[in-house]
Amino acid sequence: MNKAIKNMLLKIPAVREKYALLMELREKGLLSEIEINRLHKVIEASRSPGLASSSEDMLTERLLAHPANSPLPNIELTSIPATAKDNRVEIADRLITAYHKALSDEKESPIKRDGEDLWTGLLRKELPDLMESIDKKDPVALSEFLMSFGSSYVWFGGITTCVDGYNKNLDRKQVALSYLDKLVCLAESLGVLRMENPEHGPWGENLFVEPSEIVKLIEQELEINISAPLGIIHTDGIKAGDGCFHYRHINSLYSAMRASRLTKKGDSVCEIGGGLGLTAMYAQRLGIGHYTILDLPITCLLAGHYLLHAVGEDKVSLYGEKQSNNTTVQLLPYWDCVKQSNNNYSLVLNQDSLPEIADNLVYEFLRQVKRTSNNLFLSINHECFYPRTVRNFTRDIGSFKEIYRSKCWVREGYIEELYSITK
Repeated sequence: MNKAIKNMLLKIPAVREKYALLMELREKGLLSEIEINRLHKVIEASRSPGLASSSEDMLTERLLAHPANSPLPNIELTSIPATAKDNRVEIADRLITAYHKALSDEKESPIKRDGEDLWTGLLRKELPDLMESIDKKDPVALSEFLMSFGSSYVWFGGITTCVDGYNKNLDRKQVALSYLDKLVCLAESLGVLRMENPEHGPWGENLFVEPSEIVKLIEQELEINISAPLGIIHTDGIKAGDGCFHYRHINSLYSAMRASRLTKKGDSVCEIGGGLGLTAMYAQRLGIGHYTILDLPITCLLAGHYLLHAVGEDKVSLYGEKQSNNTTVQLLPYWDCVKQSNNNYSLVLNQDSLPEIADNLVYEFLRQVKRTSNNLFLSINHECFYPRTVRNFTRDIGSFKEIYRSKCWVREGYIEELYSITK
């Protein structure tokens, strides 16, 4: 448009008003485009651009130790069900016998629970069929229940290898990504993958290493097969090599690695609160001679079911059973800690439990650790209930000298602490 004509038209109030509005809209549109481009650049340069499409993605991002680039790794979550085995009913009968003996003997225990424990109460509410089969001493019903146990999501964790409360975004690809991240963490802890560096690089590459290659590198370093036996319980995990890995397999293998490197081949180790027994299984493969688990009767039952199948019926003894020359794993109710011999263990381990139980039990367990461990106590725990932390509990009770305190390689937000014990 001719400039003179434009200036003349702008003298007309109505035209001038419309022109001003047009300029404002054009400016806003331009600024909006600039802002969009700027945000795209921020996302591309962010820690996990592959997880920036929705707020749900951020629920996965917060679990990861590694940046997730776009496009995300092509990783799938695989589900493998439990399978029928001829000895399931026989094993269930052993589990029921040990459970009820523990309940009977607890009455004479010097350590008392305040009513029904958290786990038994939780399972009675969430899984009434499980508790009914145990209460009625029905091994057939128990064996059938354990075939399907963990075949769907549970909001709690620790006793299954299904998708659980660890993941807040339950999209299967997102769950698989979080498990892959832990496998990479394990490899970095061993030095078979280099640690990524956000300052100088590499950055965002390790999640794209083929999972089977990662497992191969780990197995070469440890000189063991790290695949857990499948078909005992339902398993959701990522396929790698011959195995299917749930994040708890990786956590447990890491703990067993730590225990084996702090002890000599053939030594005895005790774990307070053994969960499903995965750490005990891996500890056996890594050369620990004898592994004792002290836990709640209901957790011992679930761990016993897994370990009797995974390690061997002749190698695992339950409460009330005589140990044989072949016994390498023993499961006992937690109050039996007072009956263990002085200096009986080269190492006592606790993970993911001490800060979550009553103070009086924490202090009693630590007193027994001082007595039964001939040197070392290893803790891998969170500090969500600060100042109720393992560090503060050990300072209160005395005789625990901190050797090191560091972040745990495979568990974001968990602290790994090793203590020597002064007698």
